[in-house]
Amino acid sequence: MFTSDTVARIQNMVSNLTGFHYEGDVLTAKADGLRVSGDKNHVFIGAQSIPALARGFMRLFMELSNGKETVELFEESCFDTVGCQLDCSRNAVMKVESVKKYMDACCALGMNCILLYLEDTYEVPEYPYFGYLRGKYTQAELKEMDDYAASLGMELIISMQTLAHLEQFLQWPKVAHMRDNATCLLIDEEETYEFIEAEIRALRACLRTNRLHIGMDEAHGVGMGRYYDKHGPTNRFELLARHVRRVCEICEKYGFKPMMWSDMFFRLGSKTNEYYDKEADIPQSVIDSLPNVDMCYWDYYHTDEELYDHMLKEHARMGQNTIFAGGVWTWSGFLPQVDYTWATMEPGLRMCAKHKVKTVFATMWGDDGNETSHFLALNQVALFSEFCWRGDSCTREEIEATGEFITGLARQAYNTFALFYPGAVDERPGKKLVYCDLLYPLGPKKEDIQAALDRSRKAYMLLAPYYDRPDCHYARDLFAVVGMKAQILVELRDRYLAGDKAYLAKIANETIPLLVLAYGKLHASHKELWERDYKRTGWEVMALRYSAVIGRLVDVQDALKRYVSGELATLEELDEPVMDTQRWRAMKQYSLLVSPMYEI
Repeated sequence: MFTSDTVARIQNMVSNLTGFHYEGDVLTAKADGLRVSGDKNHVFIGAQSIPALARGFMRLFMELSNGKETVELFEESCFDTVGCQLDCSRNAVMKVESVKKYMDACCALGMNCILLYLEDTYEVPEYPYFGYLRGKYTQAELKEMDDYAASLGMELIISMQTLAHLEQFLQWPKVAHMRDNATCLLIDEEETYEFIEAEIRALRACLRTNRLHIGMDEAHGVGMGRYYDKHGPTNRFELLARHVRRVCEICEKYGFKPMMWSDMFFRLGSKTNEYYDKEADIPQSVIDSLPNVDMCYWDYYHTDEELYDHMLKEHARMGQNTIFAGGVWTWSGFLPQVDYTWATMEPGLRMCAKHKVKTVFATMWGDDGNETSHFLALNQVALFSEFCWRGDSCTREEIEATGEFITGLARQAYNTFALFYPGAVDERPGKKLVYCDLLYPLGPKKEDIQAALDRSRKAYMLLAPYYDRPDCHYARDLFAVVGMKAQILVELRDRYLAGDKAYLAKIANETIPLLVLAYGKLHASHKELWERDYKRTGWEVMALRYSAVIGRLVDVQDALKRYVSGELATLEELDEPVMDTQRWRAMKQYSLLVSPMYEI
């Protein structure tokens, strides 16, 4: 049985979240799955857990708010654990109260797990440079979040790193001796394992769960840096397996059952270092040498069920429990990539249900600055909860309606965010237009600029009815900047080459000042969202980027004026021919969009 205090607290939480208040009598009981039977006067909710109870209230409130007279439903969870992972390592460390708000929403969806991705953003007392100047969580903060998760019947899991993705820590001279390369720890060194034990010991002091994500993904070049200098060539499969065993021993010492990203085994078995290479060959001897560690298969990219099916079969061959990490796309710049999330996660979750995967979670990464607030994508987290509770026959209409009810953000507004992108592909013209230079051809191609301009104009109008919401206010300011920038770039180079100084004078004297004002508005609305949800530490990255874009616009304005007046004989940047500017690294990061310099 649920206590009366628990029922009242959960009902109140869901009411505050959704704005729907139920005045009828409530009877609850422990039961398999979720059963809801009632009307506006009386309701019975049978639920297997507190998150299922919260979902029962959410489904009741949602149906009644849609005009239903009676509600009768039965749902069963097809995953034992369904959750959401919040990246708190790419500048944006979510405030404790914000994490609690996210827990509330996930609990109301019936999700029973929250993961925090923390590379170095948590306190390890023995290592003061760990998370230095990065807004790291104190042990008291982690304990507070763990307590709150427990009060909701949810599990708080930390997704840490014990091999790679530690460049923020390893940059400091005091710990450089633990570095294999810029991102990876030096394997087989006792001090490395003393550090890893300190990490794990610090988390053990804060968490109830016995599960810990030990990372180990994308350890590119492991064994090829200082390790190679010290030991020479080595079997990298054996090196990785040896490290995994050692880390798992530490986990066991502190009562943790570890899980890890699986990609490095597949990459080392691939002739092209590809995770999703169907020809990858992992030696049976390596598989046999693995300790008891769950393998976490991450995939946010594929739109066909066949590839997910293949990868899940290959993971089953490894003999470990398979966990699936999908993605709600928050890392493509400024707004969630709505269409690509739909295109990739529907087949992925369908195959997880087919293969009877027990644990799935939605990752929400913040690559290259965490430009997109996690709250902007909360609508689509419902994709995971609805696949879990309604099964793989749930419709997009049902998922969108649930996301809308949980967040209060109309699906029309949320789907308008998708216009920042050209469709269900990983292309990022919107981000490029925010950052790219007016004079260098480093942004989108001309035809893509025109398409982005058309989408921005449409989005600006569609968001008008929702402008009073801070998230839609921000999105509309964003589309204003993209549209204005695109309009200039469509014409500027051609008009310059045609000698149209009247046009250039207008751009310098009228258009650029308006664009600078638009960037100022975007900066302000973006900062408002950030300071609402995240710690201040980390915002300096975005502040510097906005300042750089605005400063360069003023500089270009000056150059245009001097060219029009005859002080400058030419604009050297625009005299250069337009060539293919795609570099060996995909043009998706800020540093590659603002200058032809390799790094700035």
